[in-house]
Amino acid sequence: MTSDMSKTNLDNLSRLIASRTDSLINRLVRVLSTPAGRDKTLCTLQYLLIVVYTQLSRLQGLRYRRFLVSVSRKLGAVLLPGETVVATLSPPEDKLSHVIKGSKALSELISDFRCFSRVVESLDLYTWAQSTWNSPPEDGLVKAAVWGQIWTITAYQWYENVAYLASKGVLRGERFDTKQQNKWWVWSSRYWMAYIALEAVRLARVWQLRPTVTSSGESVEKRADTLEAEALWKRQMTVNMAWAPVSYHYSLESGALSSDWLGVLGLIAGATGFRNLWRQAGAA
Repeated sequence: MTSDMSKTNLDNLSRLIASRTDSLINRLVRVLSTPAGRDKTLCTLQYLLIVVYTQLSRLQGLRYRRFLVSVSRKLGAVLLPGETVVATLSPPEDKLSHVIKGSKALSELISDFRCFSRVVESLDLYTWAQSTWNSPPEDGLVKAAVWGQIWTITAYQWYENVAYLASKGVLRGERFDTKQQNKWWVWSSRYWMAYIALEAVRLARVWQLRPTVTSSGESVEKRADTLEAEALWKRQMTVNMAWAPVSYHYSLESGALSSDWLGVLGLIAGATGFRNLWRQAGAA
């Protein structure tokens, strides 16, 4: 009897796990079925990997320093006064080293794929400009900010596309050497930073124009729409604030952020967008 009950419980648990797994996979497929969903997912994974391998590299450095201190103490105990030892030691190729190198390689591969995807999807900017022309924002400041964003992100995409294609050997010649590529990468990031600044202007104006939520005299539908608009604004502001220092970092030839901060800020931006898409996929 007890054996039969245990078997039944085990079968129920197996069905539950299979059902949950199926639900999660289908939900992830719905997220990945759109360009935005793929980009948000890969962005989150890319910067998560940066956080992982930077922290593991720090741990590896601590282990290596402890090892060197141990070796130094042991040598000091056997060397005669005045004797010295000169040695070159390399970090051991252990499992931790493989994880660090693998995580970094995967992060760089994802970055490369996302960059190539933006090359392919560049014409989407035309669709954005066309829809803005046909249905421009009513507020003058918002309209100016949006058109400024269209021009700056187009310039960003142009410089990034040329730099990327030159780095892959598609564009060749003296005009596309490594030094010129580095300049284009920097200038693409500067236009991205300008886009982010204009997004801050747009969001500030949208917040000024937002309808207020009243406790009475307002329909349930209108109240829900207002709350949803505020939630959207908060997500957009969170993403924009996270990307601002990242864009500044890439707009400088020498950079400005450590890998730790770069990973954390990118993870915040990516995860914020992914979380919303994941919620929408669950409601579908």
